[in-house]
Amino acid sequence: MGAAREGLSLDARGRVAALDDLATRPVDVLVIGGGITGCGVARDAALRGLRTGLLEQVDFGFGTSSRSSKIVHGGVRYLEQFQLGLVRESARERAVLHRLAPHIVRPIPFHYPVFRGESRWKIRMGLHLFDVLAGSRGAERSVFLGPRETRRALPGLRDPLVGSVRYPEYITDDARLTLENALSAAAHGARVANHARVVDLLEEGGRIVGATVEDLLTGSAYEIRAQVVVNATGPWSELFLRSCGSPPPHRLVLSKGIHILLPAERVPLEGATFLRSRRGRTGLAMRRGPWVYVGTSDEPFYGDLNRVRSRRSEVLEILEMTRDCFPDADLTEADVKATWAGLRPLVHQEGRSTREMSRADEVWTEPEGLVTVAGGKLTTYRKMAERILHAAGSALNGGLPPGGATARVPLIGSPSGAEAPQSAREEELDGLRAEGVAEATLERFTWLYGLQLSELRKMGREDPRWLEPLAAGVPALRGEVRMAVEQEMAVTLADFMDRRSSLLLFGPDHGLAGAGEASRIMAQLLGWSEERREREVDDYRGLAREHGFPSD
Repeated sequence: MGAAREGLSLDARGRVAALDDLATRPVDVLVIGGGITGCGVARDAALRGLRTGLLEQVDFGFGTSSRSSKIVHGGVRYLEQFQLGLVRESARERAVLHRLAPHIVRPIPFHYPVFRGESRWKIRMGLHLFDVLAGSRGAERSVFLGPRETRRALPGLRDPLVGSVRYPEYITDDARLTLENALSAAAHGARVANHARVVDLLEEGGRIVGATVEDLLTGSAYEIRAQVVVNATGPWSELFLRSCGSPPPHRLVLSKGIHILLPAERVPLEGATFLRSRRGRTGLAMRRGPWVYVGTSDEPFYGDLNRVRSRRSEVLEILEMTRDCFPDADLTEADVKATWAGLRPLVHQEGRSTREMSRADEVWTEPEGLVTVAGGKLTTYRKMAERILHAAGSALNGGLPPGGATARVPLIGSPSGAEAPQSAREEELDGLRAEGVAEATLERFTWLYGLQLSELRKMGREDPRWLEPLAAGVPALRGEVRMAVEQEMAVTLADFMDRRSSLLLFGPDHGLAGAGEASRIMAQLLGWSEERREREVDDYRGLAREHGFPSD
């Protein structure tokens, strides 16, 4: 097994060089799927010294991994199904991920409201059990708040309110967390490429030995050989297996979850809260800067996996629940500024609804040479990666090298070695503030970047124009585009606007005012023609429409 080598550049040229390199020399592990699970597997494999490849058909985090509830959570509600093992693992992984990436996995107070007629004792005992499973101590333990304290955090919450149980969880930017795992894998020697589609698997003697791949940007074809191939395609996993002529041992059920985005001034909550309407509809609301987002649905999905969007009826249902929970807010359809939808790939369990089905993962090892992961959740991706590689170990010459580094090595944006990582980021933010960067932009940065801020400051010293906003009213800088292209493998406008900058979901009017300037910067850096640039902008406008209030 080859030792990890120094990573290639993470720009468009490095993407092509990675594909060329993968086709030239066989790899130990070839991971298909650039969601959080696949990126986590690639990172773990690379840190073990395995020669690793990671391929993603669209972009890192394109599917569910950029359309989740964006929380690293312990799974309190899974206690209802007595999934104690899953809760324990999830609850303890929160602290690990916060340590690895404090810049994008940040604590947030969660509230579990108690209304008249509900069992305060039952809820408190449930959260006490959660404390035990999580190993919570001191200020990490849950605490009961009376109605007055609860309303200070959740103003306008409906009556009859008895109080709430508050406990700590973590909020993240799921797309950035996924990306940083991909970049970390590359930094430790993995060859990674987005916009690279697996056309078919290579088979010899009944064993999978690699894959044929098409570069969707150039049309080039590659044959990549591997000791073991990992199918980490999430909602596409079952279809992928069937396309290989290998029906899965269990079928997947896809559950669709949607969210709506509201201005925080309309629902000015602090932290996050579970929601329960008078009719029994449940959900959650999360504060993120100037926004609050509310979700989520949990219904079977049977449509096009590449076009998962919110429907009008679903959005209205979430909006009605929010109205009921915050009756004084007088929310209307005009308050919904963005919507998104994602899929949960669940392993089918007879007689259970999608809400009741376990979020635990399963690993399948047929046919020989192919390892498939099904199910799972964002919070436990690191432990899932360990299980996947242990399942793959028997297919590797010399077995699986020792692991454990994924719990110690910080992600790309984390200031490793700093005694106070957040202080290091504050210093960079103060520097950008001194250069005249607007407060709204700096607030947005706190959700996305860590050490990357030093790169932006460096660009600003080279040329102050890189610290200029993309457009008036858009809290994003021109230098972010350059950084995404040169260091984060952004090769389409949507790569930047959606999964690098989060402007699609959390920018005013989806960041549309800045799309033109972002496209011009990308065109200059990537050599696009004017026709290509205009097409990218048109495509992004269409994407923005699909993430607004749906018409159907």
